[in-house]
Amino acid sequence: MKLSDDDRDRLALHTAFAIHQIARWIATRDDVPKDIRDRLRGHISALEGVMVTSGHDWIRDEMEATEQALHA
Repeated sequence: MKLSDDDRDRLALHTAFAIHQIARWIATRDDVPKDIRDRLRGHISALEGVMVTSGHDWIRDEMEATEQALHA
């Protein structure tokens, strides 16, 4: 199955939001190893960059807060 460009973009956007929600939940957990938190923080930072570049800058503050929470 081949997705149209719009469908592919929509899928990527929803996937990014889902990953962010999972990362936000992980940031509240004390039992997640530091190396996983660090790697996830890097991915959230990359997703934030793409989201902001593609016009979804309204999510920036929330994603930055998640990055900081993962750093704690």
